[in-house]
Amino acid sequence: MDNNAISACHDLGGWKALASGFQLETVEEVASEAGTGYQHREIIDPAEFREVVAVHAVSRHDRLACQSRYADLGMLDDGERDLWVHATGRSDAWMLCGPDIASIRFGVRAGYTDRLVSLEELLMKIGYPIKGGLREHFTRKWLQARIDEFSLELAFERARTEAKPAPAGKRGGAAKSRR
Repeated sequence: MDNNAISACHDLGGWKALASGFQLETVEEVASEAGTGYQHREIIDPAEFREVVAVHAVSRHDRLACQSRYADLGMLDDGERDLWVHATGRSDAWMLCGPDIASIRFGVRAGYTDRLVSLEELLMKIGYPIKGGLREHFTRKWLQARIDEFSLELAFERARTEAKPAPAGKRGGAAKSRR
């Protein structure tokens, strides 16, 4: 989970329910963000947070290795970058919950569309009542629209790349003169 989703869930009052309904994991950078929150106000007590969330360290070596596979990784902020470094290095089942646009775009471009999940969907899976609703960017509908948008963007990029004409003289066959 990224800090945006953690903060929203906490603000909604669903943090303890979510933590008891799923095995939550994150990375050190996000754990630090969750402990300080927006404008450095504490969101969740760091000790309590670590009791219910597995927090993984991400090394400089891990970042560099992942960056060599995924050039787009550098477009993410530190928390989302480290989440993706950790997640892409795993061989087990995992899902990533975070409404950051750059992170979602990265997930689509890297081929992890099926691993992206909204906070709304997680809360629905555990039967947590979402009273008063969630902000739009934490909903399934919003996430699916971003996935569709970035998938289409990627498809157009690939089509343009594949449709580029061959340089002159490389088209194969003899060139015909038109006079």
